[in-house]
Amino acid sequence: MQKNEKTNNDLYLERTDLCHDEYGQKIMSYDAFRKANERNGEYWQMMYNPRDQRFPMVKFEDMRTSFKDKINAFYGGNVYDYFARQPIERLFVPDPKAEQWYMEYRYANNLTLPPDVQQRYRRAAEVLNGCIKAIETKRFIKDELGLKHVDSFWNHVLDIIKAKNICLPSSYGNLVSKPDSAIKQYKEFSYASLIHKNYGNKSAAKIGKTEDGYSIERENQQVAIIRKIARLHMNLDNVQIADTANAFFEKNNWETISPATVANLVAKHMPNVIAGKRGQKVYNNTVSMQVSRQRPQFPSYYWTMDGWTVELLYKDGSKYDNRLTIVVVLDVMNNYPVGYAIGDRENTDLIRMALRNAIIHMQDMFGATYRPWQLQSDRYGLKNLTPFYESVSHLYTPAAVGNAKSKVIEPYFNYINKTYCQKHFNWSGFNITSRKDHQPNIEKINEIKKALPDKAGLIDQINSFMTRERMSKVEDYKKQWDLMPLEDQVTLSPEDCLVVFGKAHTELNSITGLGLITTINGTKKIFDSFDPAFRALQFVTRFQVIYDPEDFSQALAITEDGKQRFMVHNKMKVGMGFKNTTPEQLEYHAKINAFNKERKEEIIQTYLTDDSIVAELLDSTPLNLNNDQEAALKLMLTDKYGQQKEGIQDAKGLKQLPAATTSKAATEAQDELWQHQQQQYLQSKTNINEFL
Repeated sequence: MQKNEKTNNDLYLERTDLCHDEYGQKIMSYDAFRKANERNGEYWQMMYNPRDQRFPMVKFEDMRTSFKDKINAFYGGNVYDYFARQPIERLFVPDPKAEQWYMEYRYANNLTLPPDVQQRYRRAAEVLNGCIKAIETKRFIKDELGLKHVDSFWNHVLDIIKAKNICLPSSYGNLVSKPDSAIKQYKEFSYASLIHKNYGNKSAAKIGKTEDGYSIERENQQVAIIRKIARLHMNLDNVQIADTANAFFEKNNWETISPATVANLVAKHMPNVIAGKRGQKVYNNTVSMQVSRQRPQFPSYYWTMDGWTVELLYKDGSKYDNRLTIVVVLDVMNNYPVGYAIGDRENTDLIRMALRNAIIHMQDMFGATYRPWQLQSDRYGLKNLTPFYESVSHLYTPAAVGNAKSKVIEPYFNYINKTYCQKHFNWSGFNITSRKDHQPNIEKINEIKKALPDKAGLIDQINSFMTRERMSKVEDYKKQWDLMPLEDQVTLSPEDCLVVFGKAHTELNSITGLGLITTINGTKKIFDSFDPAFRALQFVTRFQVIYDPEDFSQALAITEDGKQRFMVHNKMKVGMGFKNTTPEQLEYHAKINAFNKERKEEIIQTYLTDDSIVAELLDSTPLNLNNDQEAALKLMLTDKYGQQKEGIQDAKGLKQLPAATTSKAATEAQDELWQHQQQQYLQSKTNINEFL
């Protein structure tokens, strides 16, 4: 719109005033406006905008009466009044924060506001922002807007609200003056005050409803009750939850709720409920954020293992539903079965056999006893097997409790079942949780049950498909091994080899002066170590010995709790006399003497350290000799001279320390003081009259 001296103060309308505005409203089409400009007739006096010659505009007063009425109606009844409101409309500037807030707003089950509703609320917020700025800035209405009265400002604002169909009250009271007016609500609750009840307003909600309207405290109470009932281990359905909750609600005179309301609430709060309803495993596998993992690039970087009951049947006497268990060690680089073992059921021995098979298979392929960088297993026999797992691998990581997705081997067993087992006539099906239409024909299995293989035949079947599985992947496995950095090809140490391939002695033994004395296959063996840490555990724990039946020169001693292990040697016997003693035996004897001497020196240093600490404590501790306990304590820790006892001199002749030099007078004085203190203590403990 233009109305100034260049237009002789006549009102001219631009194309944007007639064809559209930012909300898509219009008086005429763009084509009609363009054609009218081309005609430029009696009722359409067009001129170019004096401020910008690119834009045409048309004189309002020369238009047809009917068209002027249409324009007036569009602009709230009077286009001149609308023109006068333009300075006010310039107050209503875009609010990026409002746009972002309404875009991110969520209600019900994480629903968003429709785009047109977001736009309406944003426009209303812009109007309220401008109104608050105008009334809170001193003299703004008069000086900046050129209005003499505040009432005129509000009249224009209300006209703008009506003309633009802005979702705000169109009366002064509801917009400005009432206690719950739109402006007062907006000042208190900001953008949220404009939200309609259909989009999350709590006034009509059944949850949280009180006689005085909505109460957040009541909602929190009711939701807590529903969540508590929903997470019960009985896994109640929505009708049962509603019935139970309503019984409690009625006792408190609260409005009852429907199963549909419960269904919405349970769905909304399912992350907080599902662990109680379905268990921790279901929570871990469905709610917990999962890690998207990438397979390692090279072999031996990551092995995982687990046991699986093979879905193939064999006959044993009159029983035809027998199955065997296989423990598989899987290199997840390309799901290569690097090791496996077959048995009646999963146990610690079968697990050890599978890992031994993996190490031997690696040795057959690459010529050395290589170990994996990382090994993962389930938590079966964890306490017993952890030392073994840690010996085999550089890093052992048990699977998290209740997290089946952390073990990539379980989908592998399903692959084995479908690829190999299902093609055999003695296939027993998928696991019991599978759909019935995926299971084999049980009637047919009963007909052919006498043709089932025996146990040895089933073992041959399993070995056959595991061999085929290895053959299909071994070429790629070896190729990637050749590309792997040499420093990553880690071999087992002699200590680890004993754990993997050695035999565990069934009895536990304690350290004696001779060492660990064991009886293996009826023969006494004595193992010992020059490691001071090993001897330090003499009175602390017992050891299990793991040995190589083909070589008793050394063994591995593992503490009873499995946390420490030591390489020990088969103790050499030394001749009793000169004639039956070899130079090697003399050297071994000398090594024992040197070891014992070092241990005695350590004991002496411990004595001296303890004496020094106790002396400082006695000097800083005011002991009262009139107190029986304190007097006894001092007599215990000091000698007759009142000095700290040199108890080390009584340590069975370990070492004689030089006596302290004191003057004769000082010695006599100390002796007299000691005798006096001792006499006082004895008199306090003894009644002489009892002996007279």
